[in-house]
Amino acid sequence: MRKSAFLIALLALEQVYAQTPTTGAAAGLQTPTSNFEWKEAYPVPIQVPAPKAEWVSSFDNSSIPKAPVGVPGAPGNDPYCHWTSTQCKRPSDIYTCPTGRWGLSFDDGPTPASPPLYDFLKQQNLKATFFLIGGNVIQYPEMVKRMHEDGHEIAIHTWSHTQLTTQTNDQIIAELKWTEQAIKEIIGVSPVLVRPPQGDMDDRVRNITEKLGFKIAIWDHDTFDWEMGTNPAVTAQSIEQTVKGWISKSTSGITLEHDRVNDTVNVAINTVVPLLKSKYEMTTVAACANMSAEDVYKETAGKGSAAGGDSAATSLTPATLFMAFGTAAAGIISMAI
Repeated sequence: MRKSAFLIALLALEQVYAQTPTTGAAAGLQTPTSNFEWKEAYPVPIQVPAPKAEWVSSFDNSSIPKAPVGVPGAPGNDPYCHWTSTQCKRPSDIYTCPTGRWGLSFDDGPTPASPPLYDFLKQQNLKATFFLIGGNVIQYPEMVKRMHEDGHEIAIHTWSHTQLTTQTNDQIIAELKWTEQAIKEIIGVSPVLVRPPQGDMDDRVRNITEKLGFKIAIWDHDTFDWEMGTNPAVTAQSIEQTVKGWISKSTSGITLEHDRVNDTVNVAINTVVPLLKSKYEMTTVAACANMSAEDVYKETAGKGSAAGGDSAATSLTPATLFMAFGTAAAGIISMAI
């Protein structure tokens, strides 16, 4: 079956298309050169980072499942529930939407190709969940700020876009915590949702992610847009036929799309989103999981009303505004002293 073959091969193939991380720990920290007044130094973009010592010392590894590093599960022999190789899911995994609704999500941003997508979503009054690569966040902080101000959900897609089951516990902590720190420095709050690159996770990755206060969100409908430019069989026309097939058979879903290059952005704007919008109520990944707008960020989680309709896609909540104002005020005071 094409889908099964794709899932098994995904770990190897998508890495060619996506930004490929450099192996080994980051050589050192640096203050990003982007047009933003960074208070912290960060690892090199798209390079597997080393964690802060305090992150490792405060983390309890005693209950983490002993899944072997870099060994995927196989059909009939998958004790650690490796999603990418066997489609094994745990109850905590967010992967689909209630009937009649569709979760819109984009991976690998922000990039220079992203702004037209933001413009389109704003014109259509749609909110999406953006799973951001930390190494891109520090290069394009103004785009992160815009996404947040436009009311989109900001989520984590690791620092270097590497396969998490191939990393040690400490490296997984670094991938998530560095990205969280960079995003929080820009928007004032810490994302709750995490999407492992290529959906590569097992129970070890799940457990580490949850112990750090995050929730894993994957997908159940893949546009295969990541293959555009590398697989001649994947074109805007083939993706259109794929989406039309969903519309004829699926009652709901969460889409995997990317805003990394112009081709994937264009097919989202011209084909995927208009087709899905013609049948489903378009919403965010958090709303699919009945999370409120406040639940999307650690600092405000549990402080809002129950999710429903567009509530999980509210632009800026009072709590978020207060926190953002506090961060800005602190910066002004610091400069004045």
